[in-house]
Amino acid sequence: MIILVNPPTLWELQELGMEGKLSCFELQGQHVSPSALASFPGEHLGLQALASACRQKGLQVSVVNGQILLHKSLDETWRVILERAGNEPPAVVGLSGPNQVFVENIALARRVKDRWPDTVTVLGADFATLNADRILNDYDVFDAIVAGEGEVAFPALCAAAAAGDPFDQLPGVVTRDTVRVTRRAPPPLNLDDIPWIARDDTPAVLALGLSAGVFSSRGCPYRCSFCTTGQVSARSGQAGHREKSIENVVDEIDYLATDFGIDHVTITDDLFVTKHPASQERARRFGALYKSRGLSSIRFMIDCRVDSMDRETLSVLRSAGLYRVFVGIETASADTLDAYDKLYVNKALPQYINDRLRIASDLGIDVVPGIITYHPEITVPELRRTLDVVDSVGYRGSFQFLNKVVAHPGTPIWKAYAAKGYLNPEWPVPQWGFRNPDAQSVADAAFAAATAGGDFEQIRGALLDAIEQWEARQPEQ
Repeated sequence: MIILVNPPTLWELQELGMEGKLSCFELQGQHVSPSALASFPGEHLGLQALASACRQKGLQVSVVNGQILLHKSLDETWRVILERAGNEPPAVVGLSGPNQVFVENIALARRVKDRWPDTVTVLGADFATLNADRILNDYDVFDAIVAGEGEVAFPALCAAAAAGDPFDQLPGVVTRDTVRVTRRAPPPLNLDDIPWIARDDTPAVLALGLSAGVFSSRGCPYRCSFCTTGQVSARSGQAGHREKSIENVVDEIDYLATDFGIDHVTITDDLFVTKHPASQERARRFGALYKSRGLSSIRFMIDCRVDSMDRETLSVLRSAGLYRVFVGIETASADTLDAYDKLYVNKALPQYINDRLRIASDLGIDVVPGIITYHPEITVPELRRTLDVVDSVGYRGSFQFLNKVVAHPGTPIWKAYAAKGYLNPEWPVPQWGFRNPDAQSVADAAFAAATAGGDFEQIRGALLDAIEQWEARQPEQ
């Protein structure tokens, strides 16, 4: 038996003082409307992809997704792991997730090792890939890390572990014995050659009012300084960003419609369409095929950048069924976008942002703005500009007022903040302090309003009041 685990994701609940009171998705439901929640992809596509790849090799796999099970504690997740294991120790327990759930993964791996000492514990995903050396050197509860894509490496590891064979020389597998050895990574996968993900969790996801998800590409051609996807992609050069054929993607959505009766799907690519003409053309071909296959009644959502919003492309996608787009705005400050390696060259902000977002709104497409509200050097003018952008979009999700930039270990921004002495602690979930205590007061006001159960207007009002108080304390120029 192979058990794959997505921990319940308690870190945000802990920050807001709500641990044990709500689950991760219940918390999300407090800050967005049911319509907005319906576009949240509830499945863990990475673990479900591994489950599908393992089953193709004849391996028995069970997926325990603590988020979908609405777990409020690790004890609940552990009880399900025990139930799935039954009377026999699992050969492998695989865990996944970003640095925010690393403590949860350590605790679960420790319980696995205490109960089944011979079970192989494996960690995967971007955080593990970027920090394999440190994790394996410092945490003995993990036996191996699968770096990068796992559809080939993980089933091979599981087969070896089940047979009692060594797995330390398998491509893509890093162990304590090999962590310091420079080895070539396995070639990036052809995404049309791998099986569709398993759909173990899809019925539960739909029952919770969440969205089924598909991916049409992997990686990213950009290298934003705060993003782990781009840094993992960089290890494979241009091949770090690859696309499925649009026929494959449309076939999978058709399957979801036929077998699960979905009326909505979220395309989970970090970036569905770039500003490059070839990418724009691919998106238009996708829209045309989607519509010709009679799928337009199934609405879909995509992610894109501000500078990839093209009127012709979005018009084609809108006619096919696109109704919502998540746009990585981050901030309306050119200086901060430059620090994030995301500057839109020769563009006047925030007018450029508003003009591009208006393309979607003119077509009747909902815009979900991706906002990084706070960073260590935040200023009143930047907060004002960002608030103006939030207001102009019209999306009423209060999370826009709560997002702090995350210095994910292994990313350029993590290295930059560490060099400046901003991080304390610097691992595994780096924490930074505001350079100006007035900025801390603004963030405190917003988080206090959220903790008290405030809605969009209440949190926005608390944020604005704190900004005005900061302005009043500033010396006249």
